Amino acid sequence: MLQGYNVVDFAGPIGLLCVLIVGVGEIRRWLSSPKQAQYVLGAIFGLVAVIEMEMPISPFEGVIIDLRIVPVILAGAFLGWRGLAVCLVMAITTRLYIGGVGAGSGVASVVISGALGALWTGATRAHLRRNFWHLCQLGLISGLSFVSAALLPADIAIWFVWNAAPILWLIYLVTIPIVGALIQREIRRIEAEHFMREGASTCPDSGLLRPASFIRETLQLAATEPKGTVAGLLVIWPVYAKWLGTFWGSGLTSRVQAAMAIALVGRLTHSGRIGLSRHGHLLVPLTAEEVAQHQDATESLSRRLAQTELRLSAGQKFRFGAKLRVLPAQNDAELFDLLQSVESIESPSAMSCDGQPTSYAAAQADKGARQSRDSLFAKLDATLAVSRTDTVRLND
Repeated sequence: MLQGYNVVDFAGPIGLLCVLIVGVGEIRRWLSSPKQAQYVLGAIFGLVAVIEMEMPISPFEGVIIDLRIVPVILAGAFLGWRGLAVCLVMAITTRLYIGGVGAGSGVASVVISGALGALWTGATRAHLRRNFWHLCQLGLISGLSFVSAALLPADIAIWFVWNAAPILWLIYLVTIPIVGALIQREIRRIEAEHFMREGASTCPDSGLLRPASFIRETLQLAATEPKGTVAGLLVIWPVYAKWLGTFWGSGLTSRVQAAMAIALVGRLTHSGRIGLSRHGHLLVPLTAEEVAQHQDATESLSRRLAQTELRLSAGQKFRFGAKLRVLPAQNDAELFDLLQSVESIESPSAMSCDGQPTSYAAAQADKGARQSRDSLFAKLDATLAVSRTDTVRLND
């Protein structure tokens, strides 16, 4: 068996695993894209696995015993295939670089561990909340990674199975459920934060109406006010260098959206009802008069937006542009269809960030195929849709 003082040496690597808990919570909150978060978190889990391999116990020349499979199996359990792939590449590359007679066995244990985590995720996916027993099961199946010892020389494999494997499995049984439970708690907190943010009628960062709230208020306005109060939508796509968002984080998008909203105040009738789409562009209801004069309106707005300067927290300043498009709606039924499909509308190919603003009017797509609905039933559809929009997100 491993000596007692050697087992104590694992205290440092076990403490290192706590970095994963902090990383999952803070980085996931900082990154707005779930896919991007998976890649970054996968790199962090992989880095922890690499550091674990730099803090080993080496009972034989070329054979190292460490806790590298703990971050790997947790990556497979919680990060998805993208994060797992990044973690595996880093761990496998490092183990091959270290070399030794146990390199093949080490690589096999890493691959098996990642696969076990992914299989556990698939097996427990039906459970809305995985309890501690599920995490204990993840610790139990981690022992299957020891089959990689078959790739070791016979004498080393026998020593590993009878001496190192029992102690390592005991450590896995303790650390994997505990660290996994703490990571899962962070994930639940993030989900709760997202749920609360989605439940709010306005975005707490930009102050603009969320998609469901914008649809509801726009339909209410069209259903209760005189005809022509809402005759279309103005869609605005923010335009700025992509590297700015990567460098300053997701908060930059909200600041740009808020700055755009301020620039629109007083220039449109419904500038107090600016909303956001799920893809991040701004939506503003337009009156019939504004739709009819969209050319002058969009040129004036484009010029105003192109002159807006945003100052960052560190003192840096930059200007952003915008792509604008006017989408007319002949009646309340078309307005309802437009609100439901605005997410799929493509942005214009040109942009107005060079001082030469261009406006875009929506073509009447499928105009010949679409039959104009009776105004009474159209008004009824729009009124009923106000309640329907609130239930969409519950099924997502």
